Amino acid sequence: MKTWSDSPFHPVVDLHSLGQGRVIAEENGESRLVHEVAGRPGWLAKLYKHPLTGAQAENLRNLVYLPTRMSLPDQALVDRCISWPTARIVDGSDVVGVVMAQAPDRFYARIRTLSGKLEDAKPLVLDWLVSSDDRCTKCNITPASPEVRIRAMIELLSVGALFARHDLVYADWSYRNAFWDQASGGAFVIDMDTCGMGTRDWVESPEWEDPLFRDRAKRLSVYSDRYKIAMLTVRCLTGARKDPLKAHGDLVSLMGANPFTDALERALTATKETDRPSPEQLMAALQQTVDGAAAPAAAAPAATGAANVTGTVPVRPPSSSRPAPPARAEKGGASSTAGNVTGSIDLRGRGPKRGGGGTTAQPVTRPAPAPAVVPAPAAQPVPAAQQTTPPPSTPRAKPAPKPTPKPAPMPSAVPSAVPSAVRRTRPAPPPSRPHHGGWAAALVVLFVIVYCIAHFALGWV
Repeated sequence: MKTWSDSPFHPVVDLHSLGQGRVIAEENGESRLVHEVAGRPGWLAKLYKHPLTGAQAENLRNLVYLPTRMSLPDQALVDRCISWPTARIVDGSDVVGVVMAQAPDRFYARIRTLSGKLEDAKPLVLDWLVSSDDRCTKCNITPASPEVRIRAMIELLSVGALFARHDLVYADWSYRNAFWDQASGGAFVIDMDTCGMGTRDWVESPEWEDPLFRDRAKRLSVYSDRYKIAMLTVRCLTGARKDPLKAHGDLVSLMGANPFTDALERALTATKETDRPSPEQLMAALQQTVDGAAAPAAAAPAATGAANVTGTVPVRPPSSSRPAPPARAEKGGASSTAGNVTGSIDLRGRGPKRGGGGTTAQPVTRPAPAPAVVPAPAAQPVPAAQQTTPPPSTPRAKPAPKPTPKPAPMPSAVPSAVPSAVRRTRPAPPPSRPHHGGWAAALVVLFVIVYCIAHFALGWV
């Protein structure tokens, strides 16, 4: 149920039209009776000891209508965290009470007594948030973790910031006027029907005295609220009830010095009321501190055995026409030629690969892939006639010498399968020796010529 938007009441209701249900409290503070409204589950009627004066009645009227002028986020905060007055109860011409929402069930708990008996569910006031873990456990209350405490204070500071935005003076910040959810740390503020608009009459609770507002003739303002809510914050975060400065020292020991603890110190020690940080500034500093502490934990690697992993390695798309260019190790693990990178391999869970030969990297989709190794660069295929210079290559061991093949009849022909680098460094074969068969053929030809001359020209034979 929304504590303001879901109100079924007209802004002004007659006292005698409200049926009395279960009694919640009697003779408590400025009220003589608080009871559930019969037939309206979740709604309470608070009746004052005395009818309100003209100024008080006008102030209450303004409070009832104020949410209609709020932004949607502020209305949502009212609906979630505040028991806002939704209707004035009148008896004739007198304003004698107010209708407001009851706190949701999550802000209630069953307290275990010293005899071990569980009482009926009661509101879980902030007093339990500053109680020891041992006492909470004995009384059937879950001790508040640091996360629950921080969440509760962010909610309360949000409410304080809303009051300040609309110039409302709450003044009665204390352990009994706010509840908390022991599971989530949500907070719920009550008894705000006497808030002042701009200022309000002096009011004080024991151990909540403001050093700058000791004079009871001085009207309270949003600046006195700044001190009260800072004191409530430091006490609820540490569980230290007494001296707020001692509690602040405990908080610095727990959280370290940071913008939030600095702002709290200024709120508690400022000698001028206007120098006190606002609830919104405190809330922003607390949120900044919490977010800053959570960021390193979120960035830490989570996989077991991957403590030495610091990032990812780019994966290039496969190419059938050209081998990948040589990888160049740079700071950050990325190559300067990675303009066509389409993905990455998460290295968490793998050990690093040191060195390696010329094997091809395994596909990333296989289970338990082998560590990726960058293949050695190969020469680009070019026709033999156009190969004038060898392609750049990485240094490698000199191959073992091969036996020189027997020279072919045409010494200038070189097998195309032999690498060009080898052809350039191999010495030219020695010139072929003349064969003896050539001399015999020459003698035969010479003999034939001599015979023909002697026979045909000279007629000797």
